[in-house]
Amino acid sequence: MNRKIMKILKRKLSLFYICLFLVSCSKENNIGVAPDSSNGNCESSIPFLKTGKELVFDFFQFGINSGTMKMTFGNCNGEGFLVTRGFYDTFGKLHRSSVDLMKQEGDFLLIDSNNDKDYFSKNYKKNAKLNEEWKYTRSDKAVVTHKVIDIDSVITVPAGTFHCKVFKFSTTTAINDSYVFWNDDIGNVYEDTGFFKMELKSFK
Repeated sequence: MNRKIMKILKRKLSLFYICLFLVSCSKENNIGVAPDSSNGNCESSIPFLKTGKELVFDFFQFGINSGTMKMTFGNCNGEGFLVTRGFYDTFGKLHRSSVDLMKQEGDFLLIDSNNDKDYFSKNYKKNAKLNEEWKYTRSDKAVVTHKVIDIDSVITVPAGTFHCKVFKFSTTTAINDSYVFWNDDIGNVYEDTGFFKMELKSFK
């Protein structure tokens, strides 16, 4: 595999990690949200953006199970919620971890991957409508586009069966599109980038 292909795959994997939260589904339970503080960046009407939430995903690369990823929603630091992502191999050993900053702005979920203050991605939107589309520009100047292509898609993953909104995710530097299934109460349920796939295994 030549260097150019490896560079493309590396960029795609990075996008996949950022996107984790990533489309919107709704299981048959309504979960309320209470803000964690009076600070605006600590208030959220997005049910899954709340301290104490936890999501565990099975992670596949080229169809091969590559382990799990666990997302743990921590406290708000005044700028947003600190969300830890832990990546575990198939034997359950922690391979690496990182901390993202997430906050709500209007109906959008904003994510600063790795909390490095380079840019906020807009991976999810409350009350998104069919065919609605939004864009933003990353720090590397790539333009990212999200488009709502389905508002009630039923999908079954290890964590259960969910009704989801499906967002098509594309960038000007990626070689193919990604599809993310979001549950409005739970968060990201399923994601397929073509090279990588992520399925919700458990949540609390």
